[in-house]
This record gives sequence, C-alpha cells and structure tokens, in this order.
Amino acid sequence: MAMPRATLTQSELTRYLKAYRDAGIPVVRSEISRDGKVVIYSTGKQSDEVNNPWDRP
Repeated sequence: MAMPRATLTQSELTRYLKAYRDAGIPVVRSEISRDGKVVIYSTGKQSDEVNNPWDRP
C-alpha cells in the first residue's frame, strides 16, 4: 500500500517559518495536523492570560 501524499510539504512549512523570521516574530513552536492545518505559536504578542482584568486587586 502506497503512502498518501502529504497535505503540507516541507518547502511550504519552511516558507511559513521564514516569513515569521523575516517579520521579526519569534516562533516558539508549531503544530501540524494530519489534515494539513498549521498552527504557529509565537511570543510576539501578550496573551489574554497575562492581561486578565479579573486578576487586578
């Protein structure tokens, strides 16, 4: 049985990560699902967990 064709190629992922690098956005990690969905996590923006208004005294 032949392997199914990849939904995301290595060159596409390299292109995504180079775009982040060129924009000056640090990449912490990336997740790739079997259906080809790519999620790239960065630290360039503060998350809502840090700026939660309920945490103020």
